[in-house]
Parts: sequence; structure tokens; C-alpha cells
Amino acid sequence: MKIVVFGGSGFIGQKIVEKLIQNGQQVTSISRHGQAVNLTGTWIDQVEWVASDILVDDRWQKYVDQADWVIDAIGILFENRRKGLTYEKFMIEPVRKITDYLKNNQQTSRFLFISANKMPVILRKYMLAKYAAEKIVLAQNRHNTIIYPGMVYDRARLYSVILAAPLNVSKQLPLLKKLLAAYIPVRRDTLADEIVKVINGGSSSYQRRR
Repeated sequence: MKIVVFGGSGFIGQKIVEKLIQNGQQVTSISRHGQAVNLTGTWIDQVEWVASDILVDDRWQKYVDQADWVIDAIGILFENRRKGLTYEKFMIEPVRKITDYLKNNQQTSRFLFISANKMPVILRKYMLAKYAAEKIVLAQNRHNTIIYPGMVYDRARLYSVILAAPLNVSKQLPLLKKLLAAYIPVRRDTLADEIVKVINGGSSSYQRRR
């Protein structure tokens, strides 16, 4: 299958792209800067890395036209308004642009959006943006898929491991495990594997909010 991953050079997108290549898929990654500079592995050369800013240009559209699946892995965990990094710009607007294009051009490509299950109160604005993006996806009159992971962590991003650590510890305590079940983090590897499973026609527990 031909699969387009928006944000494929980012933290979550990199692992999704890697797993899809290992699964034998034909993958195009679309992001503002193209290929990330910190990547290693033989799979990198099998990816078509495209530099395109979805909010500025339309170079990305011809790749979507040929895709069986389109995955939106664009996103930021924290805003930085001084640098122009906002949830509206990096979460809501990309979803709107992609889904509008798919619908208006009657594309048969299936769309997968990575949302979030639940986040600590410090990330309330993040969750509100995810809810807003979900509404856009669900409002489209076509078959779309939403994935609801907990906080995604991996040693490649040390602060994600630090943030996830207390929640992972809570899994060992029966009472806390029940109270905090909706917040349980997920390894980046695990999330990517679940997405590959869905792409291949399988089902995942991450397809519903827990």
C-alpha cells in the first residue's frame, strides 16, 4: 500500500514510518523540513521524504492523491506562542486542511488521526485542541479512523520518559491503577505497532477512548 505520513519526521511520526517500512509498505513522509537529521537505520533510504508546509503550499496534495492511507502525526505537546508554536496551527489546522482536501476531491484514501486518550490537567489546552480536531474528523462524511493513545514516551525524548514515569509506577498499585487507567502512557514502539495493525485491516484497543 501507499501511505502518506504527515509529520513523519517528528517524534511519533518517525517510528510510524519506520514500522511501516519494516512492514513492507510504500511510505511518503511529509513535513516542513523533509527528512529529520537525527535518524539512523537502513530503512531511511526506503522512505520518500518530502518537504512541504501543509499550511503554506500545496506540494503535498499530489502525494495524497496516490495514497491508500493518510496518517496525521503532526502535533506538539506544549505551545510556544513566541515561536508561533500553537495547538491551532500544529494540531487543528492540519486536520482541517487534510480532511477538507480528501472530501472535496472525493479521494478514496483512508484517513487516520492520532488524538489522545486523556492527559494530566497541565495539558488541558492540549486535550481541548485534540477534541476540536476530533470533531473535524468525525464531521466528515467518510470513513476515518481516530487513535487514542495515552502519553507517548521513548528514550529518544528523555523528558517524555520522565513525565511518564510516575504514571507507569501507578500501574503497580491496584487502587491507583484503576483511578489513573485513562492516563496510562504508551511506548512509542507500541503505538506504532498498533497503527500498523490498523493499516493492515486489524483492530486495536486504541481505536476507542478508554
